[in-house]
Amino acid sequence: MIRLKRKKRLKGWSMIATLSLAIAAFLWIQSSREDTYTVETVTNGDRVTRSFESLAEAKRYMAAGNNRTLFSPSGEVLDFTGTGVVVTPSDAITHLYKDASFQKRQSYVAGGTRLQLLERGENHLKVRISGADVYVKPDQMALFPEAVVKRRGYYEIRDGDVYHSVEANANLAGTFLVGPTEKRSKDRYYTERVEDVFDSPYQFASIRSTSPYSAKAFDQYLKSIDSPLSGEGAAFKRAEETYGINALFLLAVAGHESQFGTSDIAREKRNLFGFHATDDDPSGNATSFDTVEASVKAAAELFATKYVKGPYARGDYPGNKQKGINIFYASDPYWGEKVAGTMYTIDRELGLKYLNTIQ
Repeated sequence: MIRLKRKKRLKGWSMIATLSLAIAAFLWIQSSREDTYTVETVTNGDRVTRSFESLAEAKRYMAAGNNRTLFSPSGEVLDFTGTGVVVTPSDAITHLYKDASFQKRQSYVAGGTRLQLLERGENHLKVRISGADVYVKPDQMALFPEAVVKRRGYYEIRDGDVYHSVEANANLAGTFLVGPTEKRSKDRYYTERVEDVFDSPYQFASIRSTSPYSAKAFDQYLKSIDSPLSGEGAAFKRAEETYGINALFLLAVAGHESQFGTSDIAREKRNLFGFHATDDDPSGNATSFDTVEASVKAAAELFATKYVKGPYARGDYPGNKQKGINIFYASDPYWGEKVAGTMYTIDRELGLKYLNTIQ
């Protein structure tokens, strides 16, 4: 009996020792994994990952190639090379510059705008947004390398029309119509240059022209969409006659900025164009007008004296952040595309007479 007990006791100690070794091995493996740094390389959409036990070794490997992202053992991005996405601070306007020394201002964009990262300098970021290759200060910018960017804006063609789907914060995001094209494609175009997709006729046609539509035609359209601006078509035509600014363009801007007169600012202040409606307090700072016609007249005068000619003249068409009115008129980098799409929507309903004059 004593011998049997001794054998059982020895067998029990053997099991404990084996279990301890297994636990120690498991903990060692886990510890090794926790100390592993990974570098992911993205090339034409393909991803290759390598692991390193040393942070220094991982950094050297990352720095030796393009579009490589260094991850901590917990999966946090530590550093990266190459391209990606830059998101501007959500609570402030970001200025865009023509040069890396920030001496010549190109334009500006709203908070929460996603910029395509082209280059990282020691004190600057080179980015692309709405047709423009520009520079921004790196302060307070959120940077995301290619390896972690899951969603991107893109253009696509649906039944002969071009749509732009935008990834951004707040009201900048969404999908909107840009214009018509004869091109047919099922591809998604991941680009910041609309010209890579089509010629965008409404976006780059001069607004120093005469609309082919009468006040009656505008009222017909406004009535069809149940707009409170119905009956104000003559105001847009009179502004066209006085200032030489295309009435279809003016109506489209009013439609885009005020949802065709249904926004709070339009209803309360007869402000159809967002005059002085700053990003921080659009309703409180917006200008009040006595009549709708006064608002339309003020807009036509502004475009004629400041944007077609004058200090902000960079092209007499809606444009983008590289050329045209959009450079200085709006913080939304795609304002020119959205106005163009609204012009097309109205023109299409009225018979495409304007499109026939600009093609």
